[in-house]
Amino acid sequence: MKLIKNAMIVVPEGHNGLIRSGYIRIDGGRIAEIDTMDKLTPEKQAGAEIIDAKGKIAIPGFVSTHSHLYSAVVRSLPHAGYDDVDFSFVSWMDRFWFKMLEDKVNPKDVYAGTLINCIENIKHGYTTTSDTTEGSYALPGALFEAGRAAKESGIRGVMSFETTGRISPENAKLGLKENVDFIEHCRKNDPDGRIQGVIGVHTTYTCSGDLIQECRAEATRLKAGLQMHLADDRWHSFDSTLKYGKRCLKWLEDLGFLGPDVLFFHCSYMNELLDPEIMKHYGCNISHQPVSNASFGFWPNMIPFIKAGVNVSLGTDGQTQSMFENMRAAQMIHRIRYEELELLPDKQMFEMATINGARSLHMEDQIGTLEVGKKADIVLLKNNSPVPVFENNVMNFVVTVADAAHVDTVIIDGNKVVEGGEYLLMDEEEVRAKCQEQAVDFWKRNNWPTP
Repeated sequence: MKLIKNAMIVVPEGHNGLIRSGYIRIDGGRIAEIDTMDKLTPEKQAGAEIIDAKGKIAIPGFVSTHSHLYSAVVRSLPHAGYDDVDFSFVSWMDRFWFKMLEDKVNPKDVYAGTLINCIENIKHGYTTTSDTTEGSYALPGALFEAGRAAKESGIRGVMSFETTGRISPENAKLGLKENVDFIEHCRKNDPDGRIQGVIGVHTTYTCSGDLIQECRAEATRLKAGLQMHLADDRWHSFDSTLKYGKRCLKWLEDLGFLGPDVLFFHCSYMNELLDPEIMKHYGCNISHQPVSNASFGFWPNMIPFIKAGVNVSLGTDGQTQSMFENMRAAQMIHRIRYEELELLPDKQMFEMATINGARSLHMEDQIGTLEVGKKADIVLLKNNSPVPVFENNVMNFVVTVADAAHVDTVIIDGNKVVEGGEYLLMDEEEVRAKCQEQAVDFWKRNNWPTP
C-alpha cells in the first residue's frame, strides 16, 4: 500500500475541482481513497509507503492516443528526404518515408526505439500511450517487439500494427495477422496487464475496400478497437474521390467501417460541413496531433468536431515528447484560426490530454481522472509557481505554464516509475546508448552520413 499525502489534488468533481491539501491512498494498484488531509488518520497511514507530496500537484497521468514509438530510432536523421524537388507530404511519404524508413525497419529497430521512447514519455508525465507500429518488412514479430519494450518500460500501452496494402496482398495479410495474434497473446498471457492490442489500419489510400472490411470484421469478432490514419494530407480525399466518387470518411461509412470502437488519427483535411455529424452518429473518436501536423504545414481544425460532440483527444505521433507542448499548440492554432482568445479553455485542453484520451481507448472507467476505484496512474508536478495556485488558476498553471521539468513523480498501476525526475526501472542511459547504436546501423542501411 502507498499513501500520497500533503498533495494539491486535481479531481474531476467536488471541491471545485481541486483539493488544496489532501491524500491519495493506493491499494492493489488502484486508488482506494482520496480526501482532505484533516481526514487522514494514523490508522490509514499504518504500514503504508509514504510519499510526501508537499509543494506538488497531483494530476492523472497523460494519455497519448497516437504514436509511432519505434520512431525514436529514426529521429534527427542525417538526411531530410526533401531533395531539390517540389515538396508535398504524399510525395515525401512515397519517395522517402516508405522507401528509406518504414521498409527498412527491422525488429531490433522497433524494440530499441520503442523502449527509449516509452521511457521518455513516462518522464514527461505520460502513463498511457497508444502505439501504431510500422515496418511491413519486419513481419512477423514487429508488434511483439514493440509490446515487449512497452511492457518492460512500465507504461500502459494500447498497441497495434499498421496493416497496409501498399506492398502486396500477402504482406497485408501478415499485417492483419500480426494484430490478431498480438491481441490474442495479450488476452491469454496477461488478461489484466498494462499492455493490450487493437487492430491497426494504415489509411484509405494504401488499403483496398476489401482489406478495410477484413480489418473491421476481425475487430468485431475479437471485440477489439480499430485505429486508423485519416486525412492527415489532402491526398486522402483526392484519392478516394477519384477512385470511389466520395470523400474518404463517406467511403468508410459505406464500407461499414465506422463505429464507437474506431479511433482516427489526424483528420486534418475533412469535410467540415458533413463529417462531424457522421463521426458523431457512429460515435467515432479523433486523436488530434497539433505539433506533428504543424511541423508538416498542416492546419487541422477540431472545432467543428468538438461542437458536434465528437470525442477529441491528443497524440504525439512520435514528433514530440511533451503533452504540455501538445496542449499549448492545440490551443494556439485554433485561437489563431478563429481569432477567439477564449477558445479551448485550459480545463478543456487538460481533459483532451487525460479523460478524453481514456475515452478514445475505451478505458474511461479505469484511467484519465483521479477517482476512487480507478487505476493508480498518477503524476506529481512541482508547484514552483511565482503566484499562489488555487481553484481559479490551477488549470492555467498546468496547461500554459508547466512543462516536462515540472514532472517529479510518476506512478503507473500503483508502482513508482519516476521519482525526483529520475526513471527507476532500468538504466536509461544504457537504453539510450543502445538506441543510438541501432540508429547508426539504420543509417548505414541507407548509406547516410554517420558520426
